[in-house]
Amino acid sequence: MKEFNFEPGRIHLLSLSQGDDLVDSLTSFARSNGVLAATITFLGSVSRADLSWYDPDTGDYRTFVREEQLEVAGGTGNISLYEGQPLVHIHAVFADSTGRTIGGHINPGTTVFAMEATIQQLVGDPPEFWGTL
Repeated sequence: MKEFNFEPGRIHLLSLSQGDDLVDSLTSFARSNGVLAATITFLGSVSRADLSWYDPDTGDYRTFVREEQLEVAGGTGNISLYEGQPLVHIHAVFADSTGRTIGGHINPGTTVFAMEATIQQLVGDPPEFWGTL
């Protein structure tokens, strides 16, 4: 186990626009505002979810896409550094119109329908992403 210690920093509340790419929008915000370490929570809905699931047997990510209106039942993640740049790493559980859920690692290509995100900056030495922060 590795431990990183931070002090709480600024809190940003974002309202993303319909049609935005979720990962790209959060990454752009982090880079434009110098956010190097943070926690992220978000809620809302998407019109397209591009997700991955890590297969420990093969060591590969399996990607799957849902092209439908989905509600975010829970969304969370973090920002760390990767090759000196902010990296957004987020996961979510989504519910469809019947209440069935799917979830996983969120990839670029996930399209916002309506979304609010909270980014809690962390003050201290930002960790370099190594796959599991």
